[in-house]
Amino acid sequence: MNKRLLLLLLSASTLAILPARADLIVTYAEDPALNLSSLTGTQIFDFNGLKTGTNKEVTWKGVGSFDQLYISRADSYGGAADEKNKKGSLYSLQGAGGPVTSTTLQLDIASSYFGMWWSAGDSRNMLNFYQADNLVGTFTTSSLLDLLPSSYDGNPINRKINSGEPYAFINFYGDEKTTWDRIVLNNDGSSGFESDNYTSRVDAWTPELDGALPGVPVAIVSGTTTTPVTEKDLAETRWVLDETSVGSVPAAPAPPLVLLAAFAAVFAVRRFRTTTAAA
Repeated sequence: MNKRLLLLLLSASTLAILPARADLIVTYAEDPALNLSSLTGTQIFDFNGLKTGTNKEVTWKGVGSFDQLYISRADSYGGAADEKNKKGSLYSLQGAGGPVTSTTLQLDIASSYFGMWWSAGDSRNMLNFYQADNLVGTFTTSSLLDLLPSSYDGNPINRKINSGEPYAFINFYGDEKTTWDRIVLNNDGSSGFESDNYTSRVDAWTPELDGALPGVPVAIVSGTTTTPVTEKDLAETRWVLDETSVGSVPAAPAPPLVLLAAFAAVFAVRRFRTTTAAA
């Protein structure tokens, strides 16, 4: 039986178990040396215009507002370097014994792209995306940053600094059904959630205009379910890296249901093989 026929058969058997609506976020990590997104047409909030310490009701002009932010000076754990701040800049911090353990970014317009430099990732960091009161996707260091290769470990100013934790700029792309209007960053206070260079764009990624998706694919997330992916996994989907990608998000028609089912079936087979091997 050839591979194509096998996938079609698996697709048919999977159609019945696919949810009627599956909010999907695809995550891509930029090159380890980058602390900005390579996506164009974005707006960036870098915290450098704020005072250190607690800031309340902060406006991100044209994008939204933060309920509260704790701003820290650059150190081993955070603060993206730039031309003016070669040893690191001001950054946002939740936890670490400070007065702010949770920050909410309320967007003016629902969007399907967000990016940020997530530095010194640890198991106490949590990032949640919401549309109204509905959880679209949840991300932790263990479900996302731990999937990155060791080339992301350590502060990029000097990889020997805090070499046991990952530092990466992560792009979050919603599929054609997925938008969010609220983003919440949490830490329980026992460590620190360090991040910088928040990046937003109302217009979703469109291959015809933007070209290939920037970065390295990390995972597909639907709600609380995370599935690691590679370029090979995405080769026959709208998320393929090359400029022949078709469709856009969120405005374009969804990819064929059979293709989505085949994609889901491949992962189902992998899970079955993993379970069988473990047994």
